[in-house]
Order: sequence, then C-alpha cells, then structure tokens
Amino acid sequence: MLLVVLLTLTSGHILAQEGSGHTDTLVITWPPPVTEVWGVGDVLGTANITNMVYFYLEYKPLNDDLSEPENAPWLPATLALREPVTDGVLATLDTTRVADGLYALRLTAATTDNQTYHYVVTPIRVDNARFEAVIARIRAEAGLEGTATQLPDMVPVEDTTPRVTPSGTALNIRRCDIVDNDRCPIVAQLAPGIFAEITGRNPANTFYQVRLASGVSGWASRTVLTESGETGRVPVVNPPAPLPVPVQPILPGGVASSVAPNGMAIQGAAVCNQTFNVQINLANTGSTVSPAGSLTLQDTNISTGTVTFSGTASYPAIAPSGNFVVVVPVTTSVYYGEQHQLRAFTNSREFAITYTLGQGNCASAPTPVQPVRGQRNFASGECTLVISSAGLSATPEGQVTFVLDQTGSYPALQVLSAGGVLWYQISYADSLAWLPSPNVTSYQGNCNP
Repeated sequence: MLLVVLLTLTSGHILAQEGSGHTDTLVITWPPPVTEVWGVGDVLGTANITNMVYFYLEYKPLNDDLSEPENAPWLPATLALREPVTDGVLATLDTTRVADGLYALRLTAATTDNQTYHYVVTPIRVDNARFEAVIARIRAEAGLEGTATQLPDMVPVEDTTPRVTPSGTALNIRRCDIVDNDRCPIVAQLAPGIFAEITGRNPANTFYQVRLASGVSGWASRTVLTESGETGRVPVVNPPAPLPVPVQPILPGGVASSVAPNGMAIQGAAVCNQTFNVQINLANTGSTVSPAGSLTLQDTNISTGTVTFSGTASYPAIAPSGNFVVVVPVTTSVYYGEQHQLRAFTNSREFAITYTLGQGNCASAPTPVQPVRGQRNFASGECTLVISSAGLSATPEGQVTFVLDQTGSYPALQVLSAGGVLWYQISYADSLAWLPSPNVTSYQGNCNP
C-alpha cells in the first residue's frame, strides 16, 4: 500500500531550514506541508550537501495548535543513511507505526567538519483510521466484502518468548521507568499491533524493559501493554535514574528565553566506559538579560538510534549577546568503534555534533555485527558469543526450554539460518542448545556462516 496524500490545503508552505547554504542540496520535496498521509510510502527529496557523512529522517509529535511540546526530542524515523540522494527517494516510511495525529518531519545531515543541517516540513497529519474507512468503502462499493485474504499468524502458538504490544494507541518507549517527558527522554514508539520482546523488568514489577525490532531498548508501563509468552522468568533489571527536572527559564511577561546552544566540543578523547567532558557554548541572542536555566545533553548511537546517555546541566543568567560554557561529564559503555551524536537542547533549540567512540577499556564490542546468511560449523575458539539474557531451545525455532540470565561468554559450535533468522548452537549445562542471533549481545572472532 503506497503512502497516499488525501488533502493539501491552500496555505503558505511552512518550511523551516536550520543551517544555511544548503537550500538546493538538503530538501524534502514530498510530502509537502499541510498534508494528510497514511499507509506506507516514499519520502522524496535531496540529501547531497558537500562533505556529507550521513543523513536520516526524524519526526516529532505536535500539539493541537501546531506548536512543539516543551523540550520534546526528535525521534529517529530511519537509521543513518550514507549514500547521497538527488531528487530521489530519501526513505520509505510506514505511518502505521505511529499514532494518528499531527507531526513535524525533519531531514538531518551531518558533515565531516561536525556541522549538522536540518530541513523541516510541518505540519503533516497521519490519519490511518481514515485510510481504513476509505478502503472499506471502496471494497463495499465493489462488492468485495469478506473476500480479503487472511494473513497468517506471525507468532507461533508454541512460542513462549515474552512479548508485549500496546493495549491501545502507540506507546512511548522511555529511557527510565517513570512517565515524565522531562525526566525520562522518549527513545522510540511502539505502534498498535507491533510486538516488542521483553528483556527485563524493574524491581517493583510495574515496568518492562523491551527491545524493538529496530534494536532500540527502553521502558514501558505494564498498565498500557498486552503481554504474551512466559513472563514469569523475565529478569529484574535496574533502569537508569531519571533526569533532574529541567528549569524552564521564562522572561518577565511570559516570553521564552532567548538562550540557545551554538557550539560544542569534547575535551580530550571520547572512549568507551571512561568519563569525558563535553563543553556546550550557550549564547543569549536577545536584547535583555536571560534568566538562569538548564539544558539536556543526550548521546545517541547513530546506527541504532539508541540513547546511551542523558544528563542535564544548569546555567546562570546571561547578559545580552553574552555567552556561557556549560560542561557536562559523559560516560557511555556501549557501541564503541561506531559513530555517536551528542545533542544539547534547551528552550526548544538544539545543537549537535558527531564523534566516534574509542574502545578504551571495553573488552568486547557490545554491538552485534549481524552475520551473513548461510550455515557453518565452527572450529574450537573460532567464534565466541557474549550473552546477557536469552531463551535456549533444543532445536532452531523450537520451544524455549531454559532461560540463560547471567552474562557470560560461550563458544559457538555451529550456525544455521531458520525462519529468516540465524541460530547459534552452544553447549550449556552439559547439553546442546540453540539461541537466535537477536539474543546475542556481541560476537568475538569470525562468527559468519
């Protein structure tokens, strides 16, 4: 089903380009502003700025009055894409993965000199409910009621893997286990009808840690989820602490602060599992003294969209045209050897840079490099799997008979493809067992089939 535009109102195009000098090389040409979309379809445009390292698409829900929610982050719609596009398809998006409503769509590109440029299209209305009603009317007029081909059940009855799906509308997946937009950043959304694997629960057993098909992990309240599979063996995981409530500086008369981040630098080397300082320059672009406030800094792994660090810092009142440098200590222990993005935002304004996280004292890569398809038996010591928590079965695609819940390294005996997924055989508790590749934390050695 292609993305369909139902309505384009007669009004000015509300386009916002952040950055300068790239109006012809960074642009979304479809969909235009004030557009209603549904289903699956292509986003068209150009992403081909000079010295571009990668680009990606992001989205942000809007309020009913078309304003942006206070300090709401941009959510990744795609992974980082490295091939330039000129007057072509930027990405294919599935609008059924988000709740119906108003959104802004942003095209972001980063360059080798650590500059980030944006092109924003807003507003766009997602209305999949209307799409379903139109299709139902067309089928009724054509006399096709009851002839639709039923899709096969994608979850085998015997599969006991613990999973969740939203009970109602799309669900925000958060960094920590309280419902607070300021203190717990939203890292992804889980759409109705889409399942996510349960990987942990908080000590109070009120929130689940879930992993989406994209690889993004976060926390979701059990009160708005429908559970399936064996949830009794889900291990207890301590969620990250919530952020301090940020101070929202407001000038006299209710005018928003004119403080904005306009520069960022990493002091020393950014390496895995070692704290490094990030300097953010804040500028008062207004004509009056700005009040004191706070900013939020997030570190995101570009290949997966996973938020690996979040922190806040305070800043004092700043004189007109003045500057103040905030220093935030950052520690991240995952995805070394890969590109990360640091984003600082305050007063609905942001600034970002990219960097590559060094290995430091991290012993093994935490990001699984997905092996290619095939089948293979491994020699002794040729492939080792690092596993944190996984269900084990006697055969590939078989019923889970044991849950491994302690982190350890296990030599792989063989690998084969079954059901479109790679399965690895290991020896555990004097028995042979199988686990799927999504449950592998990292690989050591040559683990390709």
